[in-house]
Amino acid sequence: MRFAVGMVLIDAPHSALNMLGIDDSLPDRNVTRVKTLRRGGYRYPYVSPQAWRYWWRKTLNEHFDWELSPLFREEKQVFTAANPLKYKDDDVFGYMRAFKRGGINITVTRISPLKNTPLISVLPERSSITMDEGYASRHEGDPTPYNQEFYSTVLKGAFSLDLEAVGRFTIIGKAGFKNLLTWNDVPKDKSGKPKKGTEEITKEIREMEHISEEFGIVRGEKEWVLPNELRKKRSAETIKAIRYLSGGAKQTQFHTDITPKFVLLMSIDAGINPFISDIVFEDRGEVKFDTEALANRLADLKDILPTKKLYVGCDDGFIRNLGWDVNKMSETLQNAEIEVEFGSVGEAIEKFVKEEIEPYYDES
Repeated sequence: MRFAVGMVLIDAPHSALNMLGIDDSLPDRNVTRVKTLRRGGYRYPYVSPQAWRYWWRKTLNEHFDWELSPLFREEKQVFTAANPLKYKDDDVFGYMRAFKRGGINITVTRISPLKNTPLISVLPERSSITMDEGYASRHEGDPTPYNQEFYSTVLKGAFSLDLEAVGRFTIIGKAGFKNLLTWNDVPKDKSGKPKKGTEEITKEIREMEHISEEFGIVRGEKEWVLPNELRKKRSAETIKAIRYLSGGAKQTQFHTDITPKFVLLMSIDAGINPFISDIVFEDRGEVKFDTEALANRLADLKDILPTKKLYVGCDDGFIRNLGWDVNKMSETLQNAEIEVEFGSVGEAIEKFVKEEIEPYYDES
């Protein structure tokens, strides 16, 4: 069991990356709202986890030539090809195709090895959201007023990639673990041959078998496993994509660079993430980093940190603007017997992949 866990901070200085839409509660319906969530007595802008995952997929497609799984619509469901052998995003991001075709249950589901939080503003609504009041006047007649919220904040998100689950496809009759159809799912006639009406299903199974032979997949009774070289490549590219992250709504008017300006990366032998809770917080309108809290948390988890090494990537301008002292951060963490590797965001990600992710598959 090994997970690659991380935290990112995205600078959003004048942004509207994932909006709620028109506020229908107002009579003029001319106000576009930011998505917010409530915590305690405050509301915080956020980007939905689905939006972040969409950006991540698109970045893998654009920078690592991942052919994304096509989308299909059946009744009220939209789902992907559910083919994790051929489509890497089906492998890493998971899927659910739950319905019957011609009376035959062809449900397959896969729990995503990649999990992520929403991207949540460190600053609350009162310190981050502005209303832009404008008029559309390029048409004949009176100008039309419209109002749009946007925010200036730092967005925080965390993620976890299950390295053992990437490239490992289970065929167990249990929600989330029935990743592939098998011949046991195909109704047979008295002679033991597939019944009429099962042609599409048998075609899907034969295609999976053909791909498995092409890739050299090890096929067991309860799971199929990709060769380690392919699993390593998929996991490495998933993490590397973080440094090229792009996307977001309203880019024409509120152009924002969403590449992370600060990252924390670490390996951990448990499905937990030590970076999620309150190590980055607001203090009187400023964004602070609680190194002591992180050091104590990692010290508590020392037994399940395989290398006890933390990779920290930061953009100099971003850190300077926040007034963070990376030397002090390093000293505090090292006092907790955590080795710290500092660098730019790109350097930290590349080193983490090279020193923590790739060796995991080489040594398996």
